[in-house]
Amino acid sequence: MRRGFTLIELVFVIVIIGIISKFGVELLYKSYEAYVVSNTFNRFTNESELAVKQIANRLSYRIKDTVIARTAPGAAVVPIGSITGNENVLEWMGIDSDGWRSSSPTWSGLIDLSPVSVGGLATSTINGLSSPGTTTNDSGAIFFIGAPVDLSTNFGYDGAAVTTQNEAIHPVNMGAVITSSNADDFDDIDVYEFYQFTKSAFAVSLDTANPIVTNGMISYKLIFYYDYKPWDGESMAAGKSTVLMENVKSFDFATIGDILIVQVCLTDNNAAGLGEYSLCKEKVIF
Repeated sequence: MRRGFTLIELVFVIVIIGIISKFGVELLYKSYEAYVVSNTFNRFTNESELAVKQIANRLSYRIKDTVIARTAPGAAVVPIGSITGNENVLEWMGIDSDGWRSSSPTWSGLIDLSPVSVGGLATSTINGLSSPGTTTNDSGAIFFIGAPVDLSTNFGYDGAAVTTQNEAIHPVNMGAVITSSNADDFDDIDVYEFYQFTKSAFAVSLDTANPIVTNGMISYKLIFYYDYKPWDGESMAAGKSTVLMENVKSFDFATIGDILIVQVCLTDNNAAGLGEYSLCKEKVIF
């Protein structure tokens, strides 16, 4: 009757355990590595998709001629068709629609250019085709589709309020008729049949002034600005803001005619010791 193991059996057992340990640890590490990469990929995909969709949804309702770029908040205006790739701010004015209101609408986007006896676009010669049922004024600005544009001055992007109607953007009150909201009127101003009404400018900015350093990796916050009026001299800083996402490596955009292409890249120095991991998501906006 045997009461133990022979030396040869013990040696074989030790060798087998050693082999299993070597490959088992490596298998566990590979499994953990795959889990971390997969988890990071899924998180980045969800976060970037959400952020890009939010940006695209806002840009879908942009006044196309008002879109500009800057290298940083408050920096000089760069026409969207002249960007160099160093710009981190995308800014525009959004279209406000009477269809989004629960009460009676007050404007239609059309102006009757025929002279009328009463009412009109501040001059009593141009009638605003607004819906009946309300006399409540709604302050903002209008842009006539087809009007000439000087992005650096005509919209208030330079920080100076628009005090006359002889610009591309026109501060107005929207009510029974369209009236000027400043001391000037629309005399000798080119007026077009179609207009778009705006109540706020919007901007998306990569916060390069406040980098986030994690384990030697640099990333930034992507911030969305809203509820400010450049035609009143207000800048992005005067509006409200919210963080769209963190761990952003880059925010890039390009244009083909009126079409915008927006790209957001995320980065992460994950805990698995696998180095920096990045993922980019882009969207085409018509």
